[in-house]
Amino acid sequence: MEVDIDIFVGNNTLLDPEIYEMWLSGQQATDGATMLINGSLKDFDIDYGMLLSDVLDHYRTFQMLERLLHYPKRLTEQWIFQIAPSIQRMLIERYDSIVFFVI
Repeated sequence: MEVDIDIFVGNNTLLDPEIYEMWLSGQQATDGATMLINGSLKDFDIDYGMLLSDVLDHYRTFQMLERLLHYPKRLTEQWIFQIAPSIQRMLIERYDSIVFFVI
């Protein structure tokens, strides 16, 4: 029996702004990976399965961060995700622009 396992271990939380926009817009991860592989990553030889795994990992991270994005001060004070201040600002600003736009 063949088993595929994807494991990523890291200290800093790396977040791709392009994937974040896809998540914010409600796009499915499979559609996002297809867009990336046919768009900004088309000049690179990237395995679709690995890219989809990365997009899904980003989506899970954004889902975990969402409760903190409702209260931006909590995002800046939390210790679970080590996110650079510039990335924290980007996350908050883009999330707020989507939330306020929807309301």
